[in-house]
Amino acid sequence: MIEILSPTKETKMRDQFQPGAFIGSIFLTSGVLDTVNVYHGVSGCHAMAQHFRGDLMPNGGYVPVVGTGFLETEAIMGGAGKLEKTLREIAEARLVKEKPQCIWISMSDCPAVGGEDIEGVARSVAADSGVKIVAIENAGFKGGLVRGAELALCKILDEVVEPHDGEREGLNVIAPFLMGSANWPFDIDHIVEILEAAGIKVNLVLSRNLTFADLKRFSAAEANLLLTYDEMPDFLGKSEALGVPTLTDDLALPFGIGNTEEWLLTLAERFGDPEKAKRYLLEEMGKVKKILHRNYNFSWMASFLSDKYAAVCGYAPFAAAITRYLFHDLNIRVKVVGLWSETEAGIEKAEKVLEPLSESLDFTVLENPTYLQMGEAAKKANVDFAIGSMQDKPLFKSYGIAHLNLGGFYYFNNYNFVPWPLVGVKGSLRLFSEICRVVDDAFYETEAWKKLAFVPGDGVEG
Repeated sequence: MIEILSPTKETKMRDQFQPGAFIGSIFLTSGVLDTVNVYHGVSGCHAMAQHFRGDLMPNGGYVPVVGTGFLETEAIMGGAGKLEKTLREIAEARLVKEKPQCIWISMSDCPAVGGEDIEGVARSVAADSGVKIVAIENAGFKGGLVRGAELALCKILDEVVEPHDGEREGLNVIAPFLMGSANWPFDIDHIVEILEAAGIKVNLVLSRNLTFADLKRFSAAEANLLLTYDEMPDFLGKSEALGVPTLTDDLALPFGIGNTEEWLLTLAERFGDPEKAKRYLLEEMGKVKKILHRNYNFSWMASFLSDKYAAVCGYAPFAAAITRYLFHDLNIRVKVVGLWSETEAGIEKAEKVLEPLSESLDFTVLENPTYLQMGEAAKKANVDFAIGSMQDKPLFKSYGIAHLNLGGFYYFNNYNFVPWPLVGVKGSLRLFSEICRVVDDAFYETEAWKKLAFVPGDGVEG
């Protein structure tokens, strides 16, 4: 049985880590390698953008995020002069190593509230320098990460992409960072490998290791594969007008063997070669079997994990997929699932993915819970461990619950392991090892042991 609760609908209270729209735009544009991001806003948000952009560096390239030096004076007098100066110096390759193919402009709330005309400044400098400049009105109050990504996508479709009259082929894989995996740069690289092994052409990934010229291929794709459950109605409408529809199937992301098989075969039926997909899956499973065959350590570890209880929280696509993986692949029972999403559609799709589990499991789904609500629910369910993000680790540790950071994004999310995917059959061994590690941690969780401690007088009548 599945119990669905919406604990914040009445109070509207929020305490989740939720960056503003500009972060979504910078994540998306920072995957276009021969471009530069200009951030027109206060230094704190600029630093945040630079750090999060760091997730893209391993196995990829470096796209600068250059600040305009917006200070208190500019908040009063206006900062258009600093923006123009920064754009010109970048266009002349004085602030960067070489002249970029495009400059993206993002902004914080302060210049947006002050009415900075970033579009006008962009047009003026572009006309003089010959460098393409795309200004994105993506202040924090415009929305969250998803909305920021959508604003950037819409600008790309409006100002970069041209209509395509020829044959359409392949998929545009859109916004991989919105999967909700902390490991997304390595996951998306392997997702492309998986798709191509099944005969599914990938037209482009928006955005991971692209050139600016690659963006113009967008309209040559057969469809978009959006790696989030959240709605992006503006982007979907503009893409449809270019002749590129977007898949709206409620597919579980390919974390674990069961999810991967269902995900890949579904896509191969529509866009690739199902027989190729089956052969690929069997080959990958054979490689895993060869490693684990008669491996006593593995059999002991698998038994060690079986029948444990867990809590999972994170962005809706990731939390739903991991919940399914834990039960289908490892026989771990998730008691509490916290789904975070910017739109109701994101929650609804994740719940649809989880619904079949209700025939075998009793669990509670919390829709956009606060951290406190999530922690209290996990404590009440008496789970052995929790899977979430770096931000909620202190929460679960304070409740005496072992924690594994697999989701979300934060500073240095990808600097404590050798780069390897979590997705696909290939990634299942690393995913399995990570789960083993947190279950082992649960045995040494001092706060958990305190719950079992005998206290003289407990239950004894005076």
